[in-house]
Amino acid sequence: MNATGSFSSVSAVDQKIRRILVPVDYSECSKFACRFAVKIACKLGAEIKLFHTYYSPAFDLIELAGAVQTQSQLREEVTTNLEESEKETIETFIQGMKDYMKDSCLPQVRFSFDIVPGVPEDEIIRFSESYMPDIVIMGTRGKGTGVSSIMGSVTASVINRIVYPILAIPEKYTFVGEKNVKNLLYVTDFDESDFLTLKSLMILTDQLDLDIHCVHIGDDPLSWDKVRMEGLMEYFRTSYGKTQVKYSFISQRNLLDDLDQLIREKNINILSLTAHRQSIVDRLFKPNITKKLFYHTSIPLLVFH
Repeated sequence: MNATGSFSSVSAVDQKIRRILVPVDYSECSKFACRFAVKIACKLGAEIKLFHTYYSPAFDLIELAGAVQTQSQLREEVTTNLEESEKETIETFIQGMKDYMKDSCLPQVRFSFDIVPGVPEDEIIRFSESYMPDIVIMGTRGKGTGVSSIMGSVTASVINRIVYPILAIPEKYTFVGEKNVKNLLYVTDFDESDFLTLKSLMILTDQLDLDIHCVHIGDDPLSWDKVRMEGLMEYFRTSYGKTQVKYSFISQRNLLDDLDQLIREKNINILSLTAHRQSIVDRLFKPNITKKLFYHTSIPLLVFH
């Protein structure tokens, strides 16, 4: 919307998704997330950057008085051996992805990787700032029982901090095939930043041939809410030529049930929102709602900032 209050035309097709960042911990969940990324990369000709963060015991080596040289040498040996081991592991993981593509008769995509020691969420944020991905794809559950391996908590932390679009793939998500991924549900609060998000949203939906359905969460929608929703629909039509965008209102009182019903009725494959106001994020990331979205509905969550 410009200074005069009218909508200006924005072209989303001029930009392409070229870089997909996939943080992995080699769990089954991150494997599924990587396979989802492969399907997108095959369709769009994008490259996939795998990123793995590992714990290095060299950080915890105790410095002993009078043995600085020995400690330094030991730390270097531990670091070198660990780096080699981690490199072999991620190369094996990539080979597994290539075998999967071959078995699925998919065209090969470009893979590269980075591995670094450190805290997963911190390193993912730091690396994304230099790599500048078009989208980040993550699983929501990791292997093991340690805090550092629970990908779900890492993903939630990354979602709250990253500035790039992130697609979270639930642990129990069953991929229905890229040809069957057709419908995206976008949660709107009619905030000004929604219109800024729409350009990124259109870049993704246009390239993946997704239809959009908008929903506003609020009890007993007022006439002003309906006017704003109609304004949003007009923005889709005038700026992007989208005449088939539909919308719904669901109650805050019955948020989980209504959202679940809407997802079933509209055959929604991806749920999307903009993390621009704590009201939406809080509603969708309270423990019971997280369980509903990631485990009950079992569809990916796409978050913009």
